[in-house]
Amino acid sequence: MIVMNVIKRLGNENQFRNLIEKARRSNLLIEAYVDRQCFERHRCKIKVDNKEISVNMLGIPLKDGDVLVTDEGYIVILRLKEESVLSFKLNELEKSFKLGYEIGNLHLRIMLKDNEVIIPTEIGIDYLLQKFKDYNPKLKKEKFLPNIEPTAVVISFADT
Repeated sequence: MIVMNVIKRLGNENQFRNLIEKARRSNLLIEAYVDRQCFERHRCKIKVDNKEISVNMLGIPLKDGDVLVTDEGYIVILRLKEESVLSFKLNELEKSFKLGYEIGNLHLRIMLKDNEVIIPTEIGIDYLLQKFKDYNPKLKKEKFLPNIEPTAVVISFADT
């Protein structure tokens, strides 16, 4: 097994088409499909074709399609895996507010897309299907890219 470390994030694949093609011709291109936690934590281990790649980019945001360079000279393109999500169509204002309130109580990250709310199923598909049955949830596979974060309030008691 070849073990390598990512040493640099170059940018998005759209910016480096020539480099990617050159790496592909030289058999130095790795397309790595990783779960969302790798992007959120900025670190993970990826196993692809007898190669183990350590990604540790703390403080550097990672996105789907990012181009990374390893210490062994490989070019790695990060691809976000699809995951199971629940999808809700927003049609009625009152129902939409109630749905938002219930999702907020669970502190779930959400993705808004067109007239649809999408949530991850990481806390349990059966539980979520039961909890949100009144909102007609649809289970599907999708790249989950949260674009709305829960609000966090921090109260400091240091000066009291």
